[in-house]
This record gives sequence, C-alpha cells and structure tokens, in this order.
Amino acid sequence: MRAAVWNARAALLYSVGGWTMLGAMLHYNSSSSGGSGESGGGPENESDPQANQATRKEVFTRETGFGLQITTVVTYKDVQPPITRLLRRVKSFFDPSDGPPSAN
Repeated sequence: MRAAVWNARAALLYSVGGWTMLGAMLHYNSSSSGGSGESGGGPENESDPQANQATRKEVFTRETGFGLQITTVVTYKDVQPPITRLLRRVKSFFDPSDGPPSAN
C-alpha cells in the first residue's frame, strides 16, 4: 500500500515539474518574440546579445565577357530556436564573460 502511495506522489511530482517547465518555455518564447505588450522590446532584451543581432548582407558584383554586370546579394539572418536562447541565457548567468580569455 505504501509503495502505491509513494508511486502516485512521485508521478504527481514529475508531472507538475514537466508541465511547469513546458509552461515556462512557452512563456519565455512568447515574451521574447514581442507577442504581448511591452515585454518584447523592454530593457531585458537590450542586454541580450542574441536579441540585438541584425541581419548581415554581402554583395558580390561580377562582370561577364559581354559587358553584363551580375550582382548577387546574400542575406544572413541568425534564427535560433527558443531553447537555444534559453540555454545561452542560463549559461551567461553562470559565466557572464563571453569574450576571449584575458592575457593575465
């Protein structure tokens, strides 16, 4: 009888933990994408280096033998899944210096 009670309590604990984690990830995803109110462009995202990355464009121009000019524009945009942003934010909490190690 005690084993069944312990099993039910453990199952309840794990299910509450799992749903809490899922809810936190969904909340973090919706708040970081700017879906609700002022939390999308707030001061929290200004310090996040992943949120401040802009698109990068490279322009290549080439001339052919017939006098034609070919221009190619390549646009790079870093799109990361929400779990990657969350893991990087947690990592930066424990290791705030993401720069190269100092020479000292």
